[in-house]
Amino acid sequence: MKNPSGVSRRALPLFGGEPARWTSQHGSLTFTQYGAGLPYGGINQVGLAIEMLWLDETVYPTVAPSTIGELEWIQYQLDTHATVADVVASLEKFSIRPVGGKIHYMLADPSGDRALVEFVDGAARVTRGESRALVCTNDTQKLSELAFAALRKMPLEGNSSRVRYARLRRDLDVRDVPPTVAGAFVLLDSVAETGRRYRTQWSAVYELGSKQVHIKPGEAKRAATIDAATLDYGPASGTSFQDLFGKKLGNDGFVPITQAAQRAMLARNLPKVGLNQQHDEIARHLLDPTDSEVRPLSDRATLKVKIRASAPGGFARIAVFRSQRELTRRRSEHVGSLLLDETDREIAFYNLPNGTYAVGAFHDRDQDGRPGVDEPLAFFSPNPKATGGQFADLAFELAVSEKRVEIVLD
Repeated sequence: MKNPSGVSRRALPLFGGEPARWTSQHGSLTFTQYGAGLPYGGINQVGLAIEMLWLDETVYPTVAPSTIGELEWIQYQLDTHATVADVVASLEKFSIRPVGGKIHYMLADPSGDRALVEFVDGAARVTRGESRALVCTNDTQKLSELAFAALRKMPLEGNSSRVRYARLRRDLDVRDVPPTVAGAFVLLDSVAETGRRYRTQWSAVYELGSKQVHIKPGEAKRAATIDAATLDYGPASGTSFQDLFGKKLGNDGFVPITQAAQRAMLARNLPKVGLNQQHDEIARHLLDPTDSEVRPLSDRATLKVKIRASAPGGFARIAVFRSQRELTRRRSEHVGSLLLDETDREIAFYNLPNGTYAVGAFHDRDQDGRPGVDEPLAFFSPNPKATGGQFADLAFELAVSEKRVEIVLD
């Protein structure tokens, strides 16, 4: 997407609160699957770049009255800020209400400043890249560094988040100078996901000084280049886009975004995060929020689970169950894991359909992923007298915007 300056924006009013409003001061080039104002990453005309990756431990802040989505947050920063320091200074400005993603953010600017922003236990955690290359995959920086200390000199097999982190760190730590563009793509290829369920859709390398953006879609052999410095970001230039998998990827491939094209992107991708309604209304809002007809969602809620452990160490494994069958089989599509570096931690399950749930957890001290003899499964129960592991005794209704429960682990 090519996003001009001077655009008035309003965050989607899907989850209550007061949706953030702003006007873009900088134009930007962004990459997205959802369309205008919902980027996965990009660079603005002054060279600030932001990218994101999934982070399951994410619990967003909810203190500020002004609300914004997790991808709209990226667009806001590119629209209004010029440096990493500017972004870091604004981290308490919004409550983040995610549409579908628990993510952390990598920031960089032409001065060489860089930072990783994570929202953990409901608060911002910032790691600055001061003395080494800054790397992130799909774990917190703290967990990645703990794993890297163990993996530093070991053979790296597989492609887990921690192995990918170690692979990148080992390569970058031995370099005296940053890799070339070609070398950067070699590194990205070495950690690309190639499985059936998860597959890398594109890789990007940013040259922040010249604002050259090199993009390699899917399994393409060669990268295309967009000169973001020469794009027209004037208010009259309009929002335009091009298909990453098209034949004209480059500065000359942009065409004006239409409501039909915007809706098609939403219809293709929003159902993947459980949003099957209001595609027309959301498409109109993204292109012109001044007359929005988007309605708040009333059929889903957030479940936050507070974990209290008797001592730090190991992991908490958490699962949310919807039936006795799931509980009996110990199988759920809603699972999570927390590093118990502290005795009190929190995990969030966003956008769960309203309904009846039970939630359980265990303290995985030996880190094998299974409850052992000395690692009993514990549950939250709305009935303190309930002693059995039956769904009917443990179930609670999730029918409000946010519910908090607590589980104590021995």
